[in-house]
Amino acid sequence: MKNNTCHRLLCIVAICLPSLLPGFPLPVLHAQTNTNSSTADFETRLDAAARAGDAALCASICEAWYASGQFIPGMLNWNYNALMSVEQGAIIITQNENDTYPTLLLQNALHVRKDVLILHHTWLKDPQVQQLLNDRLHLKPEVAVLDKTDVPQLLKFAQNEPVAAPLYFSVLVDQKNLAPAQHNLYITGLAIKYSPKPFDNVAVLRDNYENNFRVDYLKLNLESTQNQAVMARLNLNYIPAFLLLYRYYASVNNTNAAENIQKMAFDLARAGDRLAATQALFNQIPAGALVSEITVKTLEKPMKKVGTQLYASETELTNAQYAAFLRDLVSNKDFDQLMECKTAKIDWRALLPENLRNLPDEVLFKHGHPDDPEAPVVNISRASAERYCAWITDVYNQSTAKKKFKKVVFRLPTENEWKIAGAGGIKEAGFPWGGYYVRNSKGCYLGNYLVNETCDTCAVHTNNCNDGGFFPVPVSTYYPNNFGLYNVSGNVAEMVQEPGIVKGGSWNHLPYKGSLTYNTKYAGPDPAVGLRVFMEVIEE
Repeated sequence: MKNNTCHRLLCIVAICLPSLLPGFPLPVLHAQTNTNSSTADFETRLDAAARAGDAALCASICEAWYASGQFIPGMLNWNYNALMSVEQGAIIITQNENDTYPTLLLQNALHVRKDVLILHHTWLKDPQVQQLLNDRLHLKPEVAVLDKTDVPQLLKFAQNEPVAAPLYFSVLVDQKNLAPAQHNLYITGLAIKYSPKPFDNVAVLRDNYENNFRVDYLKLNLESTQNQAVMARLNLNYIPAFLLLYRYYASVNNTNAAENIQKMAFDLARAGDRLAATQALFNQIPAGALVSEITVKTLEKPMKKVGTQLYASETELTNAQYAAFLRDLVSNKDFDQLMECKTAKIDWRALLPENLRNLPDEVLFKHGHPDDPEAPVVNISRASAERYCAWITDVYNQSTAKKKFKKVVFRLPTENEWKIAGAGGIKEAGFPWGGYYVRNSKGCYLGNYLVNETCDTCAVHTNNCNDGGFFPVPVSTYYPNNFGLYNVSGNVAEMVQEPGIVKGGSWNHLPYKGSLTYNTKYAGPDPAVGLRVFMEVIEE
């Protein structure tokens, strides 16, 4: 699953290194092996052979390495499970020596999952590897070969071009590099799948765990004292997947399976000196509770006080926040609600006048693409907005985690509540900044509207968007009002409780419609309409 995350990456953990059960067969070796090589020598030689795309040499080195016995046995079991976490014909990007060379050893010496293409993230810069990657992705000839790429660039490429092969990342890959696609990443075991569409990754994870993984080795202690410490750190990376499994088993009242997976997770956490943190995670999930990647902390943090018992989110609801809700629906197998709440893809260029449709991406999306995680969610129905609010209300109120309030309701504001919040405590304010003009003394626009003039004098601006975007821009662009609320006026119009009314104007509305008093009519899902969530405290 997925935020730190969920389906995604709930990583409390770990980095680095694992105990081999008997059962891996000794392979038939080539004629000559170098039994005098050290582990570092094998890794260096294997790195060079893999970068050069020399499959025969890779096989020879791996066979010699396996015959030498100079590897941590548990690494093979850990990486066996990593390989079993991905589907047929997948590409898996790895991070370091702990998830790269043991998988190559398994493939080349023991013939395990040879269908998987294993690429260390630094190899993506090598021409031979780039060509191998392009061949596996089945790119069209007119698509440029990936050049000097890295993990963020690869993810960006995958978001813009259809790729033929399933794309996975080892759980050890630096999460900062995965950030560009965090809302499209799903844990399937010891690997994380990139998928542009939500899918039931918990079902995949459960199948992997129940039918494909070797887990008995986790209960045994067959390593040397030195290797035990290495294994303990690496095995912490099972915990996010085990937490998802525990949530699933608890939700279907499979008490025995839930208790077993919890015990295994606690044992691994104890060995890796992370028991307290792991227990805290599991204790947040009472049996029968909603399975959610959304946390109390992420719900409370953006809320700004705008009334005695009323709070408003500092930003409009983002694509990333709404995507977490959709993933929650998948995790809870609420597919009927998912079908009702999912968003339709928008052809943004088609919304422009004909004379602007051929502008290059760097011009149209210079402040970010409206489908990016931090852009506001749009094109959803009022019913979907209300379902989102109801869902996070249940998540918050059911959570046993430390929280500020015992009971709250997340909801759309009334028109009057919205105006009070938007004014930021300024009486008779025309706009959130208190004045009645949409440009400052230098001519800079103070919000994102439908405008014909740009502000050429503001080449440098704190938030990189001073002249209005062609489309919605990131939700924390421009300056907040006195309550700390961003984009109350402009960017996207915001739903209120009164049916058929949105407030604040948008990127597709003339500036005057962004005044606090103006009401804009709308009939249904619209690329210019989103929402800002308000929180009412019911019980302290």
